[in-house]
Amino acid sequence: MRRTGIGRKLALAAQVATLMLGGSHAALALEKVRILIPVRAIDEAFSPFVVAKEKGYFEAEGYDVSLLAVGGSNEAALQVSAGNAEVGAASPGEAIIGIQSGQLKIRYYYDLYYANIWSVAVLPESPIKSLADLKDKKLGVQSMGSAGTTFAKAFVKEAGLDPAKDISFLPIGLGAQAVTSVRQKLVDGVIFWDAALAKLAFSGLKLREVPAPERLRTLPDVGLLARTDTIEKNPAMLVGIARAVAKGYDFSMANPEAAVLMTWKSYPESRSKNPDPAQAIAEGIVVNQGRLAIWNSDKIGPKHGLFVEGDWQNLLQFLKDQGAMPDTPALDKVLTNQFIDQINTYDRAGIIADAKKEDMTRLR
Repeated sequence: MRRTGIGRKLALAAQVATLMLGGSHAALALEKVRILIPVRAIDEAFSPFVVAKEKGYFEAEGYDVSLLAVGGSNEAALQVSAGNAEVGAASPGEAIIGIQSGQLKIRYYYDLYYANIWSVAVLPESPIKSLADLKDKKLGVQSMGSAGTTFAKAFVKEAGLDPAKDISFLPIGLGAQAVTSVRQKLVDGVIFWDAALAKLAFSGLKLREVPAPERLRTLPDVGLLARTDTIEKNPAMLVGIARAVAKGYDFSMANPEAAVLMTWKSYPESRSKNPDPAQAIAEGIVVNQGRLAIWNSDKIGPKHGLFVEGDWQNLLQFLKDQGAMPDTPALDKVLTNQFIDQINTYDRAGIIADAKKEDMTRLR
């Protein structure tokens, strides 16, 4: 049957409408991005990522983000290098060693922690008083993929011990399993990060930190990293992800209670076990603000995520001095500040004002 002129026009109009709708859906489609968080259970210490997701900051940048908890920083670096995630938050231990050897094709592009979060901690009555006392001792770690193993080896090397034979590790997880392992003395101590030690204390297990030299405490730590080819081919994604995280940080600092409650809502297992609601939220805020205190530094001014190159150069030299790698890689092979100005182009005052107006009743 021959179509009339009107019929042909209607058919053409339908095709155009279909194409327009299809194009509209394509324009609205969000690019999927996987971000690896270097802990087995996401908690208040990582609220900037959770807030960025809950407040729609990632989506506003055009990304559908999955926050994936992994066994530790070393695993995060390995998985990103292997192409199993687009972005990873990771301590620069094995990551730098892998970059130096050429085995890991990754680079840091946004700094998070401007001080080291790792400590060796023992029971109050333990005979271990210094790092040198760790000879022939066993330390508990979250997992063997934790950056704690790398830093513990560096700590004992600093004390004059041989990390290859003078210390051993046992994966003890977190929470009740870790508490049991320490109390039953299956390990002589732990190498844990600040938030984990705070949570152990809240659960009734108070540990004593073994003093570490100041130069170890001030080494830079976790940052965002990506594959080098992602940095070259998809810089817009990296900028958008980091900008959303920066907004999440600003929100968390302006309204820590809301940040903690959002985290508990998204990850119920992270909620404080304290039956008193007021004490529970107070504990959550201690963990949150204790961690976020090192997300900034007087050295960076208003630019979130800026790498302090001198501090990172000190870290590279430290790892070399400890025998972790034979030589220091060129700094521009390890990190880049090329995106920092773009990342910081947003209405920071607006984010802070919004945080202070957050409807708390919907979160409680």
